[in-house]
Formats: sequence, C-alpha cells, structure tokens
Amino acid sequence: MVVGSFEIEPVLDAVGVLCGYAEAYPAVPPEAWEPYRALYPENFAGDSWRLPCLSYLVRSEVVTVLVDTGVGPPGLWDWTAEDEGLLPGVLEAAGVGLDQIDVVFLTHLDIDHLGWNTDLDGVPLFPCARYVVHADALAFALTRDVAHIRRCVVPLADAFVQVRGDVEIAPGVVAFEAPGHSPGHMALRIGSEGSLATVIADVVPHPALLDHPEWVFAFDDDSVANASTRATLLAELAAGEGLVVCGHYPGSGIGRLVTREGRVVWEPVP
Repeated sequence: MVVGSFEIEPVLDAVGVLCGYAEAYPAVPPEAWEPYRALYPENFAGDSWRLPCLSYLVRSEVVTVLVDTGVGPPGLWDWTAEDEGLLPGVLEAAGVGLDQIDVVFLTHLDIDHLGWNTDLDGVPLFPCARYVVHADALAFALTRDVAHIRRCVVPLADAFVQVRGDVEIAPGVVAFEAPGHSPGHMALRIGSEGSLATVIADVVPHPALLDHPEWVFAFDDDSVANASTRATLLAELAAGEGLVVCGHYPGSGIGRLVTREGRVVWEPVP
C-alpha cells in the first residue's frame, strides 16, 4: 500500500484463537457481537476471538522501519495457534534481509508485539536496527520476570532508544503516545505528500470497538485511559481520509473507516 513516498506492507507472523469474547469483553452480551461476526468473520472462531498478529514494513527510499515484531518462534505463547513463526520467512519473501531493517518500532511490549526482537537464544534478530520503545513501556517490562521479557527485552535493555511524547523516529514517521492499553503504549502516523496512515496498535484491538468505543477490553491496563484515548483518536480518524492500520484486523489490517447503515465500519483497502 502506497502512502506518498512510503510503501506499507503487512507482515503476518501468527494467527490463532486468543480467548472467548466473554473473557475479553465480559460486559458485552453475546448477541451484541452478531453484527460484527458478519462484518469481520476472520476475527471469529465460534464464540472466541480469532486473532491475527501482523507487523508492518514501512519503506521509503531512505529508511526501512519494522513496526512490532509479532509473536515470535512457535510454541512460546499460551494460546491456540493456527500458525506461528512466519515473520522471518515473510520478510525473506519480500526481499528484505534482517540486516536491512533500520528501525524496529515497538508500539508496546506485550507478548504478541515483541516476539522476534530476538531469536530463541536472545540474540537480536535485526543486527543493524535501532530498537525504539516508550521509556515507560521498557521500565514496566523490566519489572516483570516472565519468559518473553527475559528473551526479547532484557538482552536489548541497554540498547533501546527510549522515547516520550510525539517523536519522529524516521523522516515522515511519527510515534505518539496512546495511553491506556499498557504502560507506554504508542501509535504511529506515517505521512507523506498529503497522504496519511495511522497504526493504531491496541487502542482499538477489535474492529467492533470502532463502532462501540465504550466497550471495555478486560486486558487493558487502564480501561478508563484507553477509552479516552480511543475516543480522541477515533474522532481524529473519522475527520480525515487516511488509512487505519491494525495488526489484529482481518487480511492486511490496512483499511479505512466508513459509515454503513449507521455503523462505523472498517473496510480493507485492496
């Protein structure tokens, strides 16, 4: 997908069943999901949440950025996986060497967003890249003695470029704070030649929340803060014509917001 002088390419790492919708959204009655089952069938496995986990290559003539690094090697996450460990092969098929990534930007440090920071031995997978993350995300992660943090964060702890606020991580690529889902959670704007794409990460992890931003996601660290972030960001997105990008949405995860039959709907772009 072309955005001005940038090309944005989805990189599928994994897909599987995360949990039941009743666990993830306990205040939402089962029948409320029915319209969204029809709109987004790829996100449903019965009454459970079928979750794609995509990263994104953002490339221009001067820089190659990888946004998030997926779940990582197969078998390390306690979920019902359909397929895992795809990212290195997808990059190879795209003709992108691991040493050609200039920047690895991590929207946050949850297990499904950092898995290929390193290989199984904790060696950084992208040897020439600057790894960029919010300072609060790193500080919080380093308080957690769990396997994916020990493998994917601790070996890079002194190498991370720590940021706060709005920061241009590469020409035309601006990270901004989007608090609530987890400490130091960030989103990303990619702008060039009058075109814009926004990577929303886990501000709105399911497309149904575009229509129901008030629904509470049980896995948010601060659901009140995320509801505020979601409302602000959705108002901004609705007022513009840019692309809306989320690695947990169907297909490429690249689409636009439209209003259809009174609902706010995410539509994929070809």
